[in-house]
This record gives sequence, structure tokens and C-alpha cells, in this order.
Amino acid sequence: MVLGALLGLSRPAFAQGTDRVTLVYEAAAGCPSEADFEAAVEARGGHFAGHSAPGSAQALRVAIRAQDTGFLGTLQATNEDATSALREVHGATCREVLDALAVVSASALNHRTESPSAEPTPDSTPAEKAQAAPASAAEGQGRLRATGHVLNARIPVSAGTLRFDKARAVTLFAGAQSGVLPNQLVPRFGLSLTSASFVTTPEGKSLLDGVIPRLHMSYLGPATYHTVDASAEVQGFMVGLGVCWSPIYDTRGLIAVLCGEYGAGVMRIKSKDAAGEVTRDKNAGLGFAGLGVESQYNLGALLHLGLKLGVDFMADTFGAERPDGSAIFQSSGVMGYGMLGIGLHF
Repeated sequence: MVLGALLGLSRPAFAQGTDRVTLVYEAAAGCPSEADFEAAVEARGGHFAGHSAPGSAQALRVAIRAQDTGFLGTLQATNEDATSALREVHGATCREVLDALAVVSASALNHRTESPSAEPTPDSTPAEKAQAAPASAAEGQGRLRATGHVLNARIPVSAGTLRFDKARAVTLFAGAQSGVLPNQLVPRFGLSLTSASFVTTPEGKSLLDGVIPRLHMSYLGPATYHTVDASAEVQGFMVGLGVCWSPIYDTRGLIAVLCGEYGAGVMRIKSKDAAGEVTRDKNAGLGFAGLGVESQYNLGALLHLGLKLGVDFMADTFGAERPDGSAIFQSSGVMGYGMLGIGLHF
């Protein structure tokens, strides 16, 4: 009877010591095999067979799939109490994703309550924690779609890694401007540079951080204004700095921004008589403040089309004069423009 009791007690202990964690492993073609994954987990201190710590996983479901920007790995662990939330890991190569998932799996198989005095173990080094982050630098090259603005808000997030990205755009514009010459449009060419800052939460929610700074440079002209006895040729250069706010920002779709800016420039004005002889050649300084809207439609990972409309309020007007001092023309204090563009975003 005593021997029978001892054998009965030993069976559960032996069964617990030889329990094996259930593993469901799916991977894209060309990725490491299930055996490679198990070896990577074992190398980091995780064990699929034998006694496990209380709270450790009893089943793991692992999947690795190919994406346009790299590979996406998912992991879900199950123990006696519950099933964990789905964890995601992104990487440029399948091996990077597998190694990151191996770190998380090893931790799930050997879960223990942390204490302040506990010594760090090899599977919790900073380098491997960085590998296990749910987002990598490779994902920063993917799509960014603003779902709101950070501003001064307090935004609760789950445990994980925050990602910070810059969405930059360079656009060449061509169009026309009114107000320089009376009842006449002047050609306008521009170069616009913008840079938007993004914060992406561990759940994948992307938020715009602050305003969007913009620098633009514009060339006006050349254009000629004619009267019966005189003419005037104009061309100029303007530089503006602005800040923009975006209600819609999608780096793989539509972007719309509202901008306020200020700037300065110079306008060269040549006055000529009826025979075409230059009677006066001068430069006029420009100062302005402006408001504008700009939209951008991204055609893919790099190329986009743009539309820009705006109005400039000039600090002072300028004009051309005949030799006797009479005016050939006088510019307006309010100038409007419209342009189409093409550019790159990255």
C-alpha cells in the first residue's frame, strides 16, 4: 500500500516534468523552419519541454508573413488563466523577426514575478529587448496616416515601444500670380519643402506632433506690361517661412494643409520708352504675409502631385515710372496665386 501511494504521487510530478508546450508555427517561404525557431528560443533560455514556472505559457501560436516593407511576425501565448493579446514584430528580414519572436517566447515560457533585487538574465539584455520591440526602423518607411494631433494631450498607451518618424516632401510648382501687373497674370514657379513629425503608439495609432514647418522659394516672371508710350519688364524672387496645420495626412494617400507664412524678396523692374530703350532699371524690396492651402496626393512610396492656392498681403507696393516721373503701373497690395506641382516624399 505504501509503495502504491508513492507511485501515485510520483506520476503527476513526472508528467509535469515532461509536459511539452504546444507550438503552432507558420512562416513564409524562405523563412527559418520550426526547428530553427525552437532552437532560437532554447538559446535564450526558453524550454518547450520540462517543468515550467507558474504562469508560463502552455501553448504558443507563431506566424511570420511577408509584407511590402519587410516581414510581420505575430505571437500569442496561452496559459492556465488566459490568452495573451496578439503581439506584433516588424523587421526588414525574416531572421530579424524570428529572433525577436524568440526573445518574447523565451520570456513567456519562463515567466516569473520581477523583484527589484533580481539580477538581469541573458534573455533580458537591452539589445534583445530592442529586437522584441513591436516596431522596427524598417516599418518607419511604411505608411503613416494621422488619426489625430498630439499637442498637449495625455494619450494612454499599452506597454510597448513608441516610434517617432518624419514625413518630408519636396515639391516643384508652376502657375500664375495676380496683382503684380494690372489686369495681367505673371508666371510663378516655386519650390516647397515640408516636414511633418509623427508619433506612433504600440497599438499602431499615428499622431501628428506639433505644426508642420514649411519653406518655399518662388520666382516671378519674366513678364512685360505695355502702355501706348512705354513698357515695363518685371521679374523677382521671394522666400517664405510658414507653419501649417493638417486635417488630413496620409503618406500613401491624400494630404491637405492650411498654412500661414511670412517672407521677403526683391523685384527687378526695367522701364522702357516707346522705342524700347531702357529709361530706368531698379530693384524694389518686398515684404509680405500670406495664407494658403496646399494639397498633395501621393501616388506611391515616393511620387506625389500637388495643388497650391494662396494670397499674399504686401507690406508695400511697387511700380515703374517714365523719365518724367509719371507711373507706368503700380502693383496691388494683395496678390493671389495658383499652382500645380510634382514632387517626392520620403
